[in-house]
Amino acid sequence: MSDENRPHLIAHAARAYQTYPGAQYLLPADLAEGERCQSGLPASTLEQLFGIVLAPVHFGEGDKVLDVGTGPGPWILDLAESAPPSVSLVSIDIEPTLFPPSISHPTTLEFRAESTTVLPAAWTAAFSLVHQRLAGLSFQTPEWPVALRELYPGAQPNKPCMEALVAMQRALTAARDLHIDCVHALPTMFSAAGFLDIHLEAQTLKLGRWAGALGVAMRTNHVEVFRGLKTPVLEVGGYELVASEEAYDALLEGLGREWDAIPTTENPGTQKEFVVFWARKSTV
Repeated sequence: MSDENRPHLIAHAARAYQTYPGAQYLLPADLAEGERCQSGLPASTLEQLFGIVLAPVHFGEGDKVLDVGTGPGPWILDLAESAPPSVSLVSIDIEPTLFPPSISHPTTLEFRAESTTVLPAAWTAAFSLVHQRLAGLSFQTPEWPVALRELYPGAQPNKPCMEALVAMQRALTAARDLHIDCVHALPTMFSAAGFLDIHLEAQTLKLGRWAGALGVAMRTNHVEVFRGLKTPVLEVGGYELVASEEAYDALLEGLGREWDAIPTTENPGTQKEFVVFWARKSTV
């Protein structure tokens, strides 16, 4: 570009901006910008319109929340006031200048300098809620799909721990030829054995703290059942779902949290059906 076509720099009192390599975020990273973000607009207006959390999320013990592009953290600081103390809160931004001092927020809240487009692999399926807003000036056009792909693995599916543990249980029972679904075949097997007047009664019990004392007892019992399967599972290599005892134990801890979560339309509470059979022996 020739000098005559080069944009002319207009003299002005320049402000400080983020310096993350390759980032194009346009707004400053200085005291005035921090004050603007903390002033309550538009963040507080959005919270008045939509609430702090719009998604139907109910936090359980040990859950984690990720706030992306946090700046000085107005949203996560508001959430910290209402979230249970057992919930861990993580806020990230490419520019740490605006982070509030550690003495001004609870120890359950951590601020980290990270880029949304390159998130740590260790965060896979780590967060019950991932939050980002007011990000129109944050990403270039090609970066939006990258950012969403990075955020996707960090979010937890509804019951990932239960799904993994049940998958290992089924693989283990199949390997040992155990009929884990025998309840569906028992009426036919009773009849084939000569029994008459075959009856059954089914009762459903709820698992988790949301179901009261019995729910807690049922949850504890069933978590211990899966704990009892740990050695048989690890002895055969973890079925490509876990690679260490620590990973299996983490699933057990997560299972309890999943079952304790308050049911929603999208995430109904876990229930276990028990079936009792009775039949009469032929007198002939």
